[in-house]
Amino acid sequence: MPRNMKKLTLQELAKRNAELYEKYGRPLEKEHQGKFVAISEEGKVIIDPNDVRAAQKAIEEFGAGRFAFHKIGFKATGKWRNTSAS
Repeated sequence: MPRNMKKLTLQELAKRNAELYEKYGRPLEKEHQGKFVAISEEGKVIIDPNDVRAAQKAIEEFGAGRFAFHKIGFKATGKWRNTSAS
């Protein structure tokens, strides 16, 4: 971790991510609904319809842990997978 990067608590991280989305992600909802957005701490955005590709681009450009990640227009980003054998 870079020396100037403070380690955030989970609450601080959630607050930062929500603030970044409100400021930079919410305005994208009309045009990019359902796509994925990575938002840097400086407000730069990466938009991609593929979650893995968006995350990979963000890690390369912003650095791991240095961005908020959301599905545009949704409250949560995630997938349910059934891994049990039938």
